Amino acid sequence: MNTMMRLIFMFGLIATCSTFNQVLGQRKVEQIDPEKKEEEQKQKEEKERSKATEEKFTDKLSFGGNIALWFGNTGGFFAAQPTVFYRFNDETMFGTGVTYYYWERTFALSGNRTQKVSDNAYGLNLFARRQLFEPLFLQAEYMPMNTSVYNFQTNELSRQWVGSFLLGGGINQPISERSGYYIVLLYDVLWDENRSFMPSPIDIRTGFYF
Repeated sequence: MNTMMRLIFMFGLIATCSTFNQVLGQRKVEQIDPEKKEEEQKQKEEKERSKATEEKFTDKLSFGGNIALWFGNTGGFFAAQPTVFYRFNDETMFGTGVTYYYWERTFALSGNRTQKVSDNAYGLNLFARRQLFEPLFLQAEYMPMNTSVYNFQTNELSRQWVGSFLLGGGINQPISERSGYYIVLLYDVLWDENRSFMPSPIDIRTGFYF
């Protein structure tokens, strides 16, 4: 009888301990779960804030272009360059577009003779612009142009691609985060007196973006 009572007592004690452990484990889970949920909620809110502050690709784009006009004794030109600007960061901007020039040049020939040539030129422009400090910036640009080149031996014109690599800088005046206007002074290091349609390697432009 005593042996039976002891067995019953032992089984009851084991059952009680097991139940106690389950209850204690459940309470621990209930304590951990709210902390885990709170952490997951914080991470979700952080991702939403980060997503809201990230700029889309289109938010970094601006549109505009350059206009240039110059006429002198040795020639002149009118230029228009519709351009797409991409703001990589607060200091760096890239751009590309199409370029149109109407130009006139007077070439000096032998025997004190001259030959006046005029034509339409068209092509592309690719540039990078780096802000030094407000309002000054540096710019490098490559501009391949399809234009007429005068042959001094045959006195004939032939259309060719002529490349310009321009280096310089300018002044930028922002109006808003995505808009502004500027003036830029560039020097064409590839300028060739006999092939280039520009009368001078110096190129001055004014432009805008929005």
